[in-house]
Amino acid sequence: MEQLTGALILLLSCIGHAELWVVAVNRSHAFRIRAKSLRMFRALHDLAIVVFPWVLLVNCGLNDHGLLRGGTLFDQTEFWRNVIAVTLLGTIPFFVGVIRWQWLRRFEFHKVATREIYNVAEIARLKKLNDVRGSRWHPVVIWPWNEILTLEVNVKRIQTRNDQALSRRPLRLIHFSDLHFIDCPGSDFYRFMVEKATELNGDAMIFTGDLIDKPELLATAVEILKPLTKIAPCFFILGNHDWRYNYEHFRTTLSASGWKCVTGSHERIMLAERQVLFAGSELPWIGNPPPAVKHAGVDVRILLSHSPDQLRFAQAHGYDLMLSGHTHGGQVVLPIIGPVYAPSIYGVDLAAGLFERRGIAVHVSRGVGAKDPLRWNCRPELTCLEVYC
Repeated sequence: MEQLTGALILLLSCIGHAELWVVAVNRSHAFRIRAKSLRMFRALHDLAIVVFPWVLLVNCGLNDHGLLRGGTLFDQTEFWRNVIAVTLLGTIPFFVGVIRWQWLRRFEFHKVATREIYNVAEIARLKKLNDVRGSRWHPVVIWPWNEILTLEVNVKRIQTRNDQALSRRPLRLIHFSDLHFIDCPGSDFYRFMVEKATELNGDAMIFTGDLIDKPELLATAVEILKPLTKIAPCFFILGNHDWRYNYEHFRTTLSASGWKCVTGSHERIMLAERQVLFAGSELPWIGNPPPAVKHAGVDVRILLSHSPDQLRFAQAHGYDLMLSGHTHGGQVVLPIIGPVYAPSIYGVDLAAGLFERRGIAVHVSRGVGAKDPLRWNCRPELTCLEVYC
């Protein structure tokens, strides 16, 4: 019995240790920290996650009074008692997160009115398209059941504060995020996404940042996205991956193709017989916040924010709807546990999905691309938001 109790303590200590590192890594991406520093911190996280169980086993499990040899927690050195105590506390956010996923976030994450799922790799094979996978090889591409070359096209419905909104047709906003042009997926994958976006009969096209991870693909990205400007007004902001390069060049090039950048400002436009206000925020990485819009005198006020971390700003400054990306839905969603990694001050609470938080509707897109081309239980998505306002 003592050995079983000891094994449970060691297991929980490893879980809590991993959770504390995950919490730290997720929050580190909520700040204006350069990519090199984030990569070093993530590498330290990877090393610690792998090494800690073995060090714990040697020092507290298999030593003379180890927990796997009948010893108790009080038989360990003061240092290791403190380490185990801290890591056991780390199990609290882990189990709370699992419970929240099962009872709340899972339903917000998957909340759609309709969805269609496309195996773009198979469609490309049948149509003999040449560049759906791209030329960039990455070890995670061979991960079993990787969904990086699939696309979910869904419809989600939102009602804002206007109680009369249901009496007329909804405003249709086509929202996508995090394209991450890096040559995996390839250009034909994005062309397929644009083709589906044109079929959704949107009143406006919305892109919420992270356009480029390989600057030489900028011309390709702009060429692929430009046809959408012939369908409906197109609004965009940039993201933290764009910040790593000459982002003003990205901005001016995409703007020249007909897309309208709204970062740090706002744009009023008549859509579907409604006065709609679009504003944008690329904080904390680029630029200034947009102005407050509490008294804008429009039917709906929409904030494009690359990160969902601008939620409190949106609540305080009068916005009705915030559209975001950045988190990719976690990219890997585990059974029972849910998403683990989401670069946000909120951790995985707003990893992806449709939410209502203190009077404001929030849509966080799972995104389309990814620098690390791995998706598991977390398909890329293209969304038509039907906004009743």
